[in-house]
Amino acid sequence: MSDPTALEGVRVLELSGLYGAYCGKLFADMGAKVTLFEPPSGSPMRAKPPFVGDRPGQDNSLAFAYFAANKQSLCADLATPQGQALLVQAAAEADLLILSDHPDAQAVDLGTLSAANPRLVCVRITPYGSDGPYGGYVGDDLTLMAMGGLLTMAGFPDCAPVVAYGEQGLLAADQFAAVAAFAALLRAERSGQGEVIDVSIQEAIVMALENAAQTYQLEGKVRQRTAGARRAGSGIFACKDGQIYLLAGGIGETAMWGNFARWMTAERCPGAQIFAAADWDDTAPGADEMFQSVFLPFAMGQTKDQLYQGGKTWGVPIAPMSTPGDLLGNRQLLYRDYFVPLPGDSRLGGTCVPGAPYKLSATPWALRTPAPALVPGTQDGKDATS
Repeated sequence: MSDPTALEGVRVLELSGLYGAYCGKLFADMGAKVTLFEPPSGSPMRAKPPFVGDRPGQDNSLAFAYFAANKQSLCADLATPQGQALLVQAAAEADLLILSDHPDAQAVDLGTLSAANPRLVCVRITPYGSDGPYGGYVGDDLTLMAMGGLLTMAGFPDCAPVVAYGEQGLLAADQFAAVAAFAALLRAERSGQGEVIDVSIQEAIVMALENAAQTYQLEGKVRQRTAGARRAGSGIFACKDGQIYLLAGGIGETAMWGNFARWMTAERCPGAQIFAAADWDDTAPGADEMFQSVFLPFAMGQTKDQLYQGGKTWGVPIAPMSTPGDLLGNRQLLYRDYFVPLPGDSRLGGTCVPGAPYKLSATPWALRTPAPALVPGTQDGKDATS
């Protein structure tokens, strides 16, 4: 007998492409029955690299294996009456419809589906929302990070902006969509009345700007990239096995700088006495070069973990710059069994992927089934969502 799940009994119909899939995954991993409604050629996510063995194929995409685990597949051509009828049938039996950049998204009539199932919650994820002057525009993570304002603040001031790896803007929108859908499902359960949720990826990204817009509105100041405006003792530094981030400088009036100076003195680093001098100024011309001439020879003889432990001992803010390899061996993540193997006996079965950043004591999260294979011709199948 399988463990109970938090969303057992919830039925979700997902019409996604290169975004929207994470929204569906959040439901599927918590026990909802999520049916991926695919075109005959398969979801665009099946063609997203990287591929196992660097060989493109419908069942070789690591992205699809991750985002589609715990889901089932239903293949239909929405350009045909049979495909449309199957969609209406599936929606009539579902609790939630997720619609994003499915190749046939324009053929989906939410009004018809809502009429067939008045309690259906429909969450529509688009680049800019469903209306307004940009309502019909397309976009990807890079352009939306730019249009959302976050790109202007990422990277070094004297270089082109740098976008965060992993399409974080698209994933943020999927998370907001899932939260809104959860709330709407609760209302639909009580009232029997569904609703349409309009999610803008641009607006989800703007949410990450913190107070940048308010800073301009209230003070007339435009926040800029500051990663390169380093004060001595602050920034990323090389060490024996990689890099660390140090935040000792920029706060010279606090105990942390004094702690750093005492640490370097205890390590007998040549020239460290300058850090304890009363006239030390971490913003003075040449201060950064002087700092590096003292700290870098010491850091290059230490591992990331040794520097991290030293910072903890001396009360200095310091953090290892973890690589993917470091994370797979991280003691904290291993202790909490964060990384989990993909289920199934395919070539991707057993591959470690991120698990959930939360633990439910009574209804645990789990990867139960592998991503589904594409089965052409399933549009004439029966009982689509049961």
